Amino acid sequence: MKTTIIQFTPTKNYDKNLEKLVNYINNSDSKLIIAPEVIITDFDYQNWQEANKYAETIKETILPLSKDKIIVFTIIENNKNRAYVFYNQEVIYFREKVKLFGYEKKYFEVGEIEPEIFEIDGVRYAILICFEIRFIDYWIKLKGVDIVLVPAMWGIERKQHLITLSNALALSLQSYVVVSDGLAFTSGIISPWGEEFRSENEKIDVDIDLNYISKIRKKFKLGN
Repeated sequence: MKTTIIQFTPTKNYDKNLEKLVNYINNSDSKLIIAPEVIITDFDYQNWQEANKYAETIKETILPLSKDKIIVFTIIENNKNRAYVFYNQEVIYFREKVKLFGYEKKYFEVGEIEPEIFEIDGVRYAILICFEIRFIDYWIKLKGVDIVLVPAMWGIERKQHLITLSNALALSLQSYVVVSDGLAFTSGIISPWGEEFRSENEKIDVDIDLNYISKIRKKFKLGN
């Protein structure tokens, strides 16, 4: 499955950020496209109400682009950090960030939907939003997943943490882990066998071999 990972640090101009994301989506022939956490507005606490209101513009713009494409990133909406999955011009899944980090607790409300497995065209996905990747309870809950998507804005001083955690998660679940990070630039893909590909390019094109998941699980049985 062709996959595009997008990573860039957003500016204060929401329109330009959205235009940049749209250009990347339009120029990708991948089925799966993932972008970072709050990639359009960033954590714009100084303009909090504007960031929340802009959610409608984001959704109205992205929905028409999702024909035959799965597009995943997070949006600030109703004071929550919501991960949206757009596909076939519909919102087919969303969940809200439950584990808030640091200053987020002053502005965001805690989400109500814990990480879980959902299915698209026979492929089992899950979303861990940034800081949530640290919580081992979620790893246990996601056993049997095929692809874990991690939209993030990870702190640069903790860059190695995200690398280590995403590698360990892929090995633990024997699943693909796809990270899109707009701050520390640790974006990339880790295979069920721990093969790692990362790049600091703004657009990363990778292939996911879905058959490789079952091969690894048969080769090295962990009960998935």
